[in-house]
Amino acid sequence: MSASLSLPSNRSQLDILFRQTLIFSKMFKKSWASSPEILKILYQHSCDYAFNGRALELVERNLPKMFIENDQVRNGIQIQEGWFVSPMNDISSRFFESGQNVSRAFWRGYFPGPNRKRNGLIIHLAPTGDDTYWRRYNGFVKPLLALGVSSILLQNPFYGERKPSNQFRSSLLNVSDLFVMGGSLILECCFLTRWAREQGFSPIGISGVSMGGHMASLAVTNIRDKPISLIPLLSWTSASPVFTQGALAEAIGWKELSDELETNKELEKVLCDCGWLTMMEDQTHPAYKLFPKSRAHRLMWLLMDAFTNLANYPAPINTDSIRVVVAEDDAYVPRSSYIPDISDLWPGVSVSCIPGTGHVGAYLGSHKLFQEKILEAIGYSVPARETTTLMDIPLSHQISFALARLRVRNAMERTPGIEITSNNSQCYRAGPAHGIARANTTTLIEVQRLPGHIFTDKIVVELVKTELDGTSSQLDPRTIIPTKERGEFNVQVNVSAVEST
Repeated sequence: MSASLSLPSNRSQLDILFRQTLIFSKMFKKSWASSPEILKILYQHSCDYAFNGRALELVERNLPKMFIENDQVRNGIQIQEGWFVSPMNDISSRFFESGQNVSRAFWRGYFPGPNRKRNGLIIHLAPTGDDTYWRRYNGFVKPLLALGVSSILLQNPFYGERKPSNQFRSSLLNVSDLFVMGGSLILECCFLTRWAREQGFSPIGISGVSMGGHMASLAVTNIRDKPISLIPLLSWTSASPVFTQGALAEAIGWKELSDELETNKELEKVLCDCGWLTMMEDQTHPAYKLFPKSRAHRLMWLLMDAFTNLANYPAPINTDSIRVVVAEDDAYVPRSSYIPDISDLWPGVSVSCIPGTGHVGAYLGSHKLFQEKILEAIGYSVPARETTTLMDIPLSHQISFALARLRVRNAMERTPGIEITSNNSQCYRAGPAHGIARANTTTLIEVQRLPGHIFTDKIVVELVKTELDGTSSQLDPRTIIPTKERGEFNVQVNVSAVEST
């Protein structure tokens, strides 16, 4: 059998460019595990519980205490912030030796306020590199809230407030950190869904994009007390090809991992005890066929297969409420013939494929579809939508747009109290074509003052025309919109003139 991958086509060029141009940090540049014994403990735990769908048992043996640190109502929306100690800490405190904060499951919830109907709740898990709530809030929470659907945003271990002090951004230092993250999120989602039901929320679903989608899939395999919806977006059935053949493989510290594999005797013993050393040298094994010259790549495939392959976990109890969305030419999440098809693992699951696009293009241009699938999964009547696609825009324009969008997004992250969006988007998108096109053109956007602390005095934009309450008026260029302003404005601006001060 030969490895059949969905890359690289011309539609996945944006994925490759995004990886090479915009992401600079390395992953797993320290070691395979902070201590090789961690891998053994993790694997034993998985064999005893997660692989058998018994994670909820561990949670219910010693239920965490929920701490609500903030609870307020703003503009008809109830916003809560809380945390609890991850049940993973009960298995072994060694998983969180890098800091107590790593073991604390921080979350933020957005719920329709008093006297508003609540139409279910979605727990949104973070994709790779998502250190904040910002992307998930704008891409998913806001449009769902408009329909009465509540959301909880859970922070990943090793991300955001749960990041170790010696870690650069969201670049995990050890391969084992990813498996600690996965094991933790399974248990934390088991607890969060139980807690949410006690608060009266129903139906409940778990969703995520990319890695967040895969973590959501792992979690739902172990929530077996009551049916739960699952919406994995731009993920698949195993992370083995993701970290060995996909675009993220370029971000891994292979030299450091290869050197450790040849010299660390304690690691070798753990690999032997768990059976991975034998598989690594087995020339009939798929990992050897794929990487005959790289022991490090073979081990990466084997570890990812052991901990992330959905075939190792029980099927969810109700596949009818699962909506899977994939990109046809995904260079980040390649669908190899050496890993199972999700339809074979979970008969009855609904799979939608976004044609002619890669991972980044699908994320930027498919949020309407994502929202629709989330609503379908929880049984909400999906409102009619206009069909738009990023693929209507030439590839060169997509690339130009992606670069400009990231620059604007980074600038806006320094001013979290301000949000700039355009029609058919969750972030700033320049251009008239479906709200998406190349930079340095003009488009109709919305500038909305959000509640929260402001870290800047003003946002300066080059205004061409504004509309407030349906009344059109001409304003001089480079008009300053004071941050104290409330309400929504329709504003036509030039991308290059948007700046924060």
